[in-house]
Amino acid sequence: MEVHIPENCNPFTREKFEAITTYDQYEGAITDLNQSFHESYNNLIHRTYEKLGKENSPVIIMAHEEVMLFFRDEQETINIIPRLYHQLKGIGHVSFGVYVTLADNGYGELRDDIRENLENQKFLIERGLSYLDYEPLPMKYMPTQRKMLETALEIIEEVLETGLVVKDKVLEYGKRSAPWYLEGAAISARLEIDELHKTVMQWKEYMGPENWENIHVVVCAAHQGRYREATLQYFQRLLGEEAGLAAEKEDRVIYAEHIDEPRAAMDLLARHMVDQRASVDLFGSCTRLQRDLMSDGAHEYLQELMPE
Repeated sequence: MEVHIPENCNPFTREKFEAITTYDQYEGAITDLNQSFHESYNNLIHRTYEKLGKENSPVIIMAHEEVMLFFRDEQETINIIPRLYHQLKGIGHVSFGVYVTLADNGYGELRDDIRENLENQKFLIERGLSYLDYEPLPMKYMPTQRKMLETALEIIEEVLETGLVVKDKVLEYGKRSAPWYLEGAAISARLEIDELHKTVMQWKEYMGPENWENIHVVVCAAHQGRYREATLQYFQRLLGEEAGLAAEKEDRVIYAEHIDEPRAAMDLLARHMVDQRASVDLFGSCTRLQRDLMSDGAHEYLQELMPE
């Protein structure tokens, strides 16, 4: 079967068109029917994509440090991460990095490559402590951040001196450091959300209430951070949406795992919108296609196959 791809198709939707002929390993009339469905489906995705970012369909994409507004065929990008956020992150990362290095070694005799790594970390921490002497952080943050670096330096020096990574010492270091990581993360969340809120409120005023009612948001972030990701929580609360498992309750705010490119995020949003409309028309629920179509049948059969 020959697949016809729209000339102005974005590269991410185009990939889906190009993959259609690979979906079924057998040739025949039924295969052609399936591939015809996928061609029709992706044509609808393409047309939905083309409407995004227009006058009546504004889109906000949150990706790493940047938040982007697509509206009236224009894009505005704002970096919302302040310098203090990066400073706190850097200190937390080097402290956690010491734990990671010791875990890489394992308990017992210190390996030569790990010794070299720890010596480099020791140098960086000492330089960081000196930096804080002449360019300190705000006083309310300084004691914790300095103590985090000093504690990391202590265990490095002990391991380098003894040539041993001792389990009890590593676990003690982790237990002491973990509350500091959470404290730094809480401060960073406030810093990020404050800048994000200021930016989004300016955009809301700019586009007016009628366009704001049609806003969609895509939060692009990692798999591990999906549950209660900071900016996802912000947009869900802002737009009155309820958090759920995976895509279970996503409506105007959706989460895109491991997507960095705005056009890929737009392609995902177009698929979400098409599936929601079909879900309402076919099943009377906007979220039915946000879980596996086979999920109910699988659950029922597994109860027969492996009764609880």
